[in-house]
Amino acid sequence: MPSAALRSNQATSPQYDVAILGSGLAGTTLAACLARNGAKVLVLDAGTHPRFAIGESTIPYTSMLMRLVSERYGVPEIKWLTTFEAVQSKISTNCGVKRNFGFLYHREGARQNPLETSEFPIPKITHTENHFFRQDTDAWMATVAIQYGAEIRQQTKIIDVDVDDNGVTVIPDKGDPVRVKFVVDASGHRSPLAQKFGLREEPSRLRHHSRSLFTHMVGVKPYEDTVPKGTHHNPSPWSEGTLHHLFDGGWMWVIPFDNHPRATSPLCSVGLNLDPRIHPQPDCTPEEEFRRFIAKYPDIAPQFEGAVAVRDWVRTGRLQYSSKQTVGYRWCLTSHAAGFVDALFSRGLSNSMEIIHALGWRLLDAIKDDDFSVERFEYVQELEQGLLDFNDDLVSNAYTSFGSWFLWNAYFRVWSLGQILATFEINRSYARFLENHDPKVLERLERQAPDGAIPDYAPARELLKSMSETVQEVHNGHLGHREAADALIQLLRDADFVPPAFGLADPDNHWTDASTAKILQTLRWSRTQAPKEIGDLTWEGLTLFIKKRFDREEFKITEELTHIAAGWPLIGRALRVPQPK
Repeated sequence: MPSAALRSNQATSPQYDVAILGSGLAGTTLAACLARNGAKVLVLDAGTHPRFAIGESTIPYTSMLMRLVSERYGVPEIKWLTTFEAVQSKISTNCGVKRNFGFLYHREGARQNPLETSEFPIPKITHTENHFFRQDTDAWMATVAIQYGAEIRQQTKIIDVDVDDNGVTVIPDKGDPVRVKFVVDASGHRSPLAQKFGLREEPSRLRHHSRSLFTHMVGVKPYEDTVPKGTHHNPSPWSEGTLHHLFDGGWMWVIPFDNHPRATSPLCSVGLNLDPRIHPQPDCTPEEEFRRFIAKYPDIAPQFEGAVAVRDWVRTGRLQYSSKQTVGYRWCLTSHAAGFVDALFSRGLSNSMEIIHALGWRLLDAIKDDDFSVERFEYVQELEQGLLDFNDDLVSNAYTSFGSWFLWNAYFRVWSLGQILATFEINRSYARFLENHDPKVLERLERQAPDGAIPDYAPARELLKSMSETVQEVHNGHLGHREAADALIQLLRDADFVPPAFGLADPDNHWTDASTAKILQTLRWSRTQAPKEIGDLTWEGLTLFIKKRFDREEFKITEELTHIAAGWPLIGRALRVPQPK
């Protein structure tokens, strides 16, 4: 039986429309969107800002989705997170620039083969991505939520949640219980709602297995400075993007915040993700494990000579977890409260923004109608679970491909194709939405979102399915790495909907750069050779967005020019931060 105090609390009217558990970037972005549109929002967090967090690298799809969220919910500040230049001028100069995804394949005890490299440069014709220093971006977004009317209580741990017909009682470890109409759990792995309702799948349905150790360091060298000049001919320097060191059974991220002329932070985010079935945890400290591990790779270790961790290393057990249910009567789990796969491919923030976009308007409508039936939020659960399964498949297959350069080289092209098509989809949807803010133009994007926003075009879906099944055959020991790699390349060659200018079907082309010439070739292909549905998607996904590229409200060209000039030897000196003597 509930206590007398709790029964009394249940009889009172809700004090807030929504309680959000967790004041990270996801929780406060949702809070700002709801509060901006009239909801009374309370954010509760056991910790406090500023604080360390990972999930620092953005991707084009995520940034475009942030733009869409910004426009749909009328929160212009969210759009400031979408370009490097806006982050630098309006949020924090401690963030880094991301101009590419870089991949270097390594073999234990051997020098890195310069031919075993891949890079996906961010097209200059779109925008420049970010390495978020989450301590700054998260604290800033919390202030934005407060400015729109959300109330935030830090250092407030939630010990219980009680749902009844008339609302939800949120019980903190100190202070009085709070009555709300709906509760959103954006907290993470230790989700109070997951614990309360026993939502975790045991064992998890996720195929992927990995563990992690990570920290922030100073003194990490740009990779290009650790190898002879001219070793690689990549179109964008490794240090100006998110660098992935790949090897059998795992990968390492290197995410610098000091990688541009106007940088004010000396930090670099470093993490090592390993399949424990191949690399079991040794009996030593996390830092000792890290040093021992990189010592096995002659062209990884030099990048960290003299580098020092500025905070304690974190080492985890298995990262993967999932939930059998993410939506219930008057509650919802979002993003990392619902499940997690792996940081590979930087999809964490993307998933968070997908849920915010889908949940926000449904929740506002439910508040307006005073109807919180589960049916109104069923799509949010479909989206959450679909994204978890999509990411599990994507990452699990990637780890399998790490067993061979040839298979990874082919699989890199699978991932690149998905990136390109999904970005075309979000570009087109965003541009159309800007015309009259009609949510109906977003229905196609919402329908495809649970499947990673891959176009609802049968040949593309069939190709990606075949590729996944082929890699799983390797994992199950039924197919060799080289044979599978050849099969994937052949699938790409046979497909008439793969834009040829990016060279995805050519295993000897290692840079999927989208130069102006290649963009023009792709536009010509979309009108003359591509299947109509993909041709229209490609044409609109490029041209509609390019028109917005020079819109003063969308991009600050002067800021872009300032950062370009900062790199010039003499003129740029006045624009750079003086280095300590």
